[in-house]
Amino acid sequence: MTILAETSTAAEVLPSGPTPPAWLGPFDRRLSRASQWLNPILVKEARQALKSRQFAITFALLLICGWGWSIVGVAMAGPGAGYTSTGPGMFVGYYMILAFPLLVIVPFGAFRSLASEQEDRTYELLCITALRPRQIISGKLGSALLQMLVYLSAISPCLAFTYLLRGISLPTILVVIFWTSLVSLGLSVIGLLLATMSTQRHWQVVASVAMIAGLMILFWIAAMISVNMVMFDSDFPVNDPEFLVANGMLLTAYVTYFVLVFLAAAARITFASDNRSTKLRVVIAVQFMCLAAWSAGIIAYWKAFDWEVLLIGISFMLLHLFVTGALMTGESPELSLRVRRSLPRSFLGRVFLTWFNPGPGTGYLFTVSFALAGVCAAALGLLSAGVALVNTGRGPSQEENVLAFAALGACYLIVYLGLGLLLVRALRRWITIKPEIAAMVNVILVVLGCVVPMVIQASSPAWYGSRYSLLHITNPFWSAMHVSDGPGLPFETAPLLTLLGLAAAVVFVANLPTIVREVRAIRIATPQRVVDEQSSPPPESPFVPPTTAG
Repeated sequence: MTILAETSTAAEVLPSGPTPPAWLGPFDRRLSRASQWLNPILVKEARQALKSRQFAITFALLLICGWGWSIVGVAMAGPGAGYTSTGPGMFVGYYMILAFPLLVIVPFGAFRSLASEQEDRTYELLCITALRPRQIISGKLGSALLQMLVYLSAISPCLAFTYLLRGISLPTILVVIFWTSLVSLGLSVIGLLLATMSTQRHWQVVASVAMIAGLMILFWIAAMISVNMVMFDSDFPVNDPEFLVANGMLLTAYVTYFVLVFLAAAARITFASDNRSTKLRVVIAVQFMCLAAWSAGIIAYWKAFDWEVLLIGISFMLLHLFVTGALMTGESPELSLRVRRSLPRSFLGRVFLTWFNPGPGTGYLFTVSFALAGVCAAALGLLSAGVALVNTGRGPSQEENVLAFAALGACYLIVYLGLGLLLVRALRRWITIKPEIAAMVNVILVVLGCVVPMVIQASSPAWYGSRYSLLHITNPFWSAMHVSDGPGLPFETAPLLTLLGLAAAVVFVANLPTIVREVRAIRIATPQRVVDEQSSPPPESPFVPPTTAG
């Protein structure tokens, strides 16, 4: 009793520490909960990247080169640097210094960050965590973005210095740096997608060599384009509607393709039973709608029409649908239980959303539907711009050329993708077909369709030296160019459209059993165990913020 009494008395005598403010405890707890929302992959990659020797060397060289070019550039300008237009020349030097780490170092670092995990077998450790594939990709992409911002912050004062030297406008500097940053981020996500293509070390070495070679070529191309634009047109017409429309179209294409590649990279590293296709098909549908909206908006705003521009747009649309369709026809025809539990349930949902379901048959139907919709959209655009065609002196023959070109391209798309789907379905009896192999099969079919008629023409005395004929009906490129080369339609147009239309109908009917079997897939009930797991709240973090004794 005496010891307890003395201890209590001593505790009363000892002075207590300062009492923290009342708001500090709740604020600390909120910060603790907010920190749990940070991507752990981003934190790990940022620490590794910013502490690496590669980053230190690159950042030091960036500063040294920027400092050196500042001295050399001002010395070359001479005493009249403040009175002459030396800004474009100085900007080109600073841009070359900045573009190399942005277009080469950062994308290749993003590629190696994921490729090294595949090589060292450390990715399996990430798979068993609660992190989703999109979190892994976004974390590594965020690390690349952080490095890009560090490099930009180091060289941005030098870029502002070029504006003071005259000869270059501030919007020009901002536009060039803006697009260079977007290209750097886009190349980084492409590098992440390329890193997921194979887990074999020798293929990763091949991909690394291809990646670095491609980045060097793109760096040189971007440097040349930027130098020509700055040196010969140092004041961009930012108020010109055509300039704004062109940048808006490029930005729309960039955003949609960025999302498409990002989701594709996440789908490559997800588990096998997950739905890897629906989100990608939704993005492709959005891309088609954006292309149609921009085309209609341009025709409606300028009240003019250029059939050559429409031919380029149709060609790009068909090429895009062929590439994506070749990959979709290589998907597995078997739906996992997880995917079947998420199929559309209502009648309207099955009517309008079934073609977004995974599977080669639904992918083929998806591609065919959008190809035919593109032909119809082109026809409506031509009809709505008929007055403009007459006012500009272009006759109806060129309008017919565009329609024939679009219809011919859609028929070729249906035929080659359908034949590829039939061949892939036959090959699946003996070997495992991945989407990349299916895409190669479709490319080989197109190459054979172009090369075989040329070989026959070159080896036959009756055909040697002749121009286009129906012998080249399997060549989509020569046939499309021959039909679109106006004015007036060539006499081969009618038999071409007739024969290819019949071939497209036959190939589509041949693939109809596969399409019907996948379309008839119905939704299955979710097991009660899975429902209980999905409805249960996530476990709380074991971290408890310390409390301060009063």
